[in-house]
Amino acid sequence: MKTKLNLATCLIAGLAFGFSANAQKTTITKAALPANAQTFLKTHFAGQEPSYIIKDKETFSTDYKVQFTNNTEVEFDGKGNWEEVDGNHTAIPAAIIPKTIATYLKANFANTTVTKISKDYNGYEVDINNGLELEFNSKGIFTRIDN
Repeated sequence: MKTKLNLATCLIAGLAFGFSANAQKTTITKAALPANAQTFLKTHFAGQEPSYIIKDKETFSTDYKVQFTNNTEVEFDGKGNWEEVDGNHTAIPAAIIPKTIATYLKANFANTTVTKISKDYNGYEVDINNGLELEFNSKGIFTRIDN
């Protein structure tokens, strides 16, 4: 029994190492980004050139990270859909914020700006410049303040 457990543990560890060893990070140009990502950057970051763009290719997924000279970072999935925009404590473009979230913020946190927004299948996480981190569901409805 112990031999089978050790063999299984070694097999799992070997697979995990193999998957992580297959990760490849390369620097690419803006033209090499998926079309959705290029459109997003043209729309929300017109006139700004990235400092660098990294393509992170792993065994089962590909992600992209774009950083601008003002330290704003944008992360995209393999299809070029944005997953996170991080202004690194400075305001991000307001047009990125979904309307329901923007309406909630205007009504409940007037005179604040969004410094970071991330989204996944559960919803959105929004950091505002007063230090709060707010969570919204996938429809943009406020759910809670995260500590």
